[in-house]
Amino acid sequence: MHYGLFSDDVQQNDYQQQQQAFAKKLFQLVAEDLKPGANILLNGPSLLYLNDALKGQRCSVTSTNDCLNFSSDEAFDLVVIEGTYNYLDQLPLLSKAREVLGESGRLLIFGEYLDDDSILERSTLPNLSSMRQLSERLSFAILRELNFRTDAICSIKELKRLAAKRQVDSAHKTALALLETELQHIAEELDNKRRSFNVFLLEKITNPEGEYAKAEYGARDSFDPIEVKDLFEKCFDVEFNPEVWQWKYELGQGKCIVARKSKNGEIIAHYGGAPRQIQYFGESNTAIQVCDVMVLPEIRRQYGKSSLFFKTAATFLEREIGNTVNHLLGFGFPNQKAMNIALRLGLYEKTDDYIELVFPKTAQVKQSQCKLVPVDITRSEHQQEIDLLWELMKQDMTEGIVGDRHWQYIKYRYFEHPFAQANLYRCMFVKSASGSCLALAVLKEHDARLLIMDLICPVARMKDIISNLNQLLEDSELKLWITRGWLESVSTDTSIENQLGIEIPCNFWNPGPSSKILYGAWWLTAGDMDFM
Repeated sequence: MHYGLFSDDVQQNDYQQQQQAFAKKLFQLVAEDLKPGANILLNGPSLLYLNDALKGQRCSVTSTNDCLNFSSDEAFDLVVIEGTYNYLDQLPLLSKAREVLGESGRLLIFGEYLDDDSILERSTLPNLSSMRQLSERLSFAILRELNFRTDAICSIKELKRLAAKRQVDSAHKTALALLETELQHIAEELDNKRRSFNVFLLEKITNPEGEYAKAEYGARDSFDPIEVKDLFEKCFDVEFNPEVWQWKYELGQGKCIVARKSKNGEIIAHYGGAPRQIQYFGESNTAIQVCDVMVLPEIRRQYGKSSLFFKTAATFLEREIGNTVNHLLGFGFPNQKAMNIALRLGLYEKTDDYIELVFPKTAQVKQSQCKLVPVDITRSEHQQEIDLLWELMKQDMTEGIVGDRHWQYIKYRYFEHPFAQANLYRCMFVKSASGSCLALAVLKEHDARLLIMDLICPVARMKDIISNLNQLLEDSELKLWITRGWLESVSTDTSIENQLGIEIPCNFWNPGPSSKILYGAWWLTAGDMDFM
């Protein structure tokens, strides 16, 4: 299953012997410090040689192919994890190893990693730099790190040679062709140093420094939502709404990282995100809105790189945001204090300011000829009208970044949101006297004004639409929250600009598009916030 080791001592064109040479290398890495009777856990499909060699050293060996679901009352002196795995499995794998290892126990983990993440191209491979940082975060010391990229290149050549020689019937030719294509892809990534094959030997630190050095970290599937209720209410001083949480993290497939002081202890930190399909300078991509950043109030004054805030944030960013992972961009609406801390720690950079525009009532020369029509999201003709408006808006924003606003998103955001049950959102078409659809506007009462949550129409039409709304909504003054980069598209001669004290951040911790590229590009309104 695994790659081979190539040297002058190993016979050429004998791939099994080359694989055995690699297995012997693994044994050498772990055997010198093992005592007779050592308790060892092996996880992987092709560790038979290592299993037999360790038993020959009078070690007690347990084998499994699913260590994440493995449980034992015994503490292990050594855990071996074989094979390339998805980067999202890196946290649970390292956490599980730390759980089952005894004091000063060792972890040998090997497989393929992403060595170069500077190119905007997704990969399921775990990131080498993230592996190093996460190991330290989970109180492991890296004893050895070996790179066998050259041997992996030779192994791929051997595998391609063996595949070319293989005679298969017609039923298996497609499978063989797919295999050869995959081998070629791996070979190219190894050749250009994007991919590598690495072995890590780690040691569990017995008494790590720091009050929360032994904190347990987990993703969204590691806890019940009710477990964050107390933390949420202490941090935000508002009542926890399980329906909003379900809308965001279940229906919206939200992501998060949580920290517990100890295994099965209470959750004391949370860093979440709401995924969003976007248009990135005219091309479809994905982003995630950072939200529900919480640290227990009595410990959140600690903001160094050993703090829970930093550790949960860095772990989330490494997993979720960047050139090679599931979400290219991150954005959010932090208060100034949180933004300053994240900037100081090297987690964020600034991409824009978030401002408020107020549109005062003025004497109108003539009344608007437009009319407002409530949206019925269940009607196919209304769905089509939303999509047409979104297509026109999208075409005007190829030089910027904007979240998708098709009818499915509008349905999710404004009709499936728990606030919709209380009729907090007014979702309306702005139509001409002849009945043609000019825009979609979503409004919400906020601080004695009507806040424009969303406005979907061609950019050139926006000022006129806002003017018409101001006339049609005679008893209410309008306001709009918008990123400064798009201010000229919506401001008027009479609009009043107010500062909101919010800066829009981007991810700086994990490799991704720079703030220079992103600065002033985001179109964000109140509807892009998860809590409005």
